[in-house]
Amino acid sequence: MDNRTISAKELQDALDKKQDVFILDVRPIDQRNEWRIAESTHVDAYKRLNNGDNSVLDEVNIPSGVPVVTVCAAGKTSLIASEALRKKGIKAFSLEGGMKAWNYAWNKAEVDFSSGLKIIQVRRPAKGVLSYIAGSAGEAIVVDASLDPEVYLDLAKKNGWAIKYVMDTHIHADYISRTGELARASDAKHLFIDKAKVDFQFTPIASGESIKFGKASVEFIHTPGHTWESTTFNVGGQAILTGDTLFVDGIGRPDLKASQEEVIEKAKNLYRSLRRLLAFPSNVLVLPAHTSQAIPFDHKLIGEPVSEVISKVTVMRKEEKEFIDDVLTRIPPTPPNYLTIASLNKKGSYEGHQPAELEAGGNHCAIA
Repeated sequence: MDNRTISAKELQDALDKKQDVFILDVRPIDQRNEWRIAESTHVDAYKRLNNGDNSVLDEVNIPSGVPVVTVCAAGKTSLIASEALRKKGIKAFSLEGGMKAWNYAWNKAEVDFSSGLKIIQVRRPAKGVLSYIAGSAGEAIVVDASLDPEVYLDLAKKNGWAIKYVMDTHIHADYISRTGELARASDAKHLFIDKAKVDFQFTPIASGESIKFGKASVEFIHTPGHTWESTTFNVGGQAILTGDTLFVDGIGRPDLKASQEEVIEKAKNLYRSLRRLLAFPSNVLVLPAHTSQAIPFDHKLIGEPVSEVISKVTVMRKEEKEFIDDVLTRIPPTPPNYLTIASLNKKGSYEGHQPAELEAGGNHCAIA
């Protein structure tokens, strides 16, 4: 931190330690609605600040004695805001790099099972991306890695685990997968369902097959619909990592990279996949790859038992035709840059591209 800015890492640490900070988002409302910092307060000040009208900040009730962090898309307008606040005697800093930098902030939540299995949910709070590291008896797996490999390596080290396997639930279309990088950095084996059509080398695993780590196991279950290769991982019979097939408050969309005819076929497959997940015991924990909301630094797991998900996601209880009709009428807007991102993930390399530029914005994977 200098006297004018604060880095995303510094703000992340402050929120993680529950330090007092007032986060002021000065972006236009449409940008705010796309993605945000959960703990922030919003004032639509972008135009007025850039037109030299700092009086817009007079409308904000800023608590006395609490440092302020101003936020915009890339860190320029927020700098105008923080300087205006400092002229009023308020200790204010601009978030360096704005929301594009905050895209890679993260926090975590954990769940321990009596079997000795531990699952850590690694969350990117702005984009709602969830990845997982599960450990047992000194060994671990990582699912849907979306951050720098060092994040997962550090978590493994702190828990006394060696990362044995890394894998993805599907070919992601809204963020760059870091699974290949993590495999190389950790010497872990890179696994994928044998249905995956990608351009990089991996160890194929058939649906119904299990692999062991420590004293636990993970079963690969092919659950097509969101994508053709979508896979659910049954971890120790305690939790199912459902990727973008099933969320705690919605289901995956079947339309990306598909013709209208193929969308219907994918929706049929999604229906069958969800019925398969419905058959899990009611107390098994559903842990998805995304949430539609900004994630606070509260360490509360984003996951629900199967019984709770069934009660919330009513479309899962419909018959096939009604399900398909309902899904097709509620397709959300397509994610930005999804074709490029999916293509890079299929290739297994993002060389020549800036992930921060491609990934900017919220996720649009769910049908609520």
